[in-house]
Amino acid sequence: MEKLIIAAKSDNGVIGKNGELPWHMPADLDFFSRQIEGGYLLSGRRSYESEQGETIFKDKPFVVITRQEGYQPKGGRAAHSLEEGIATAEADGARRLCILGGGEIYRQALPVADRLIITEVHTVVEGGDAFFPDINPEHWKEYKRESHKKDSRNPYDYSFVFYTRIG
Repeated sequence: MEKLIIAAKSDNGVIGKNGELPWHMPADLDFFSRQIEGGYLLSGRRSYESEQGETIFKDKPFVVITRQEGYQPKGGRAAHSLEEGIATAEADGARRLCILGGGEIYRQALPVADRLIITEVHTVVEGGDAFFPDINPEHWKEYKRESHKKDSRNPYDYSFVFYTRIG
């Protein structure tokens, strides 16, 4: 099973502020939707319960990582560790696991992921409270980058960046 991390981060590594994305970028939302199509989704509880969560997870197979005993996400599965979440996806027959965050899940998943798809939102976010871990070039090689300029719908320049594991 391929394990794929999908994230959007600012130039200073911020992925969240007050439990939400700190920007509204329709182009990234469209890109994100295409990337998760046909995948089995994995996220932390707070990401799942965020404003975007209801739309993202609807009608897709998914597992939510939580420390809460007895937690049951609507329409999905619960697990109490990343390892258990990966095992759940494998047991359900997943071929591609899309790991969607948040920050702690990304940190734990980075050593076991096969590929990264990162939207770099070219801005600095002050007051962020969730961060993407550093991408170590000894372990990851960028193999594709699509750069875009801001426009009337997307207030920041942005890049879609693809990485593969090298070590």
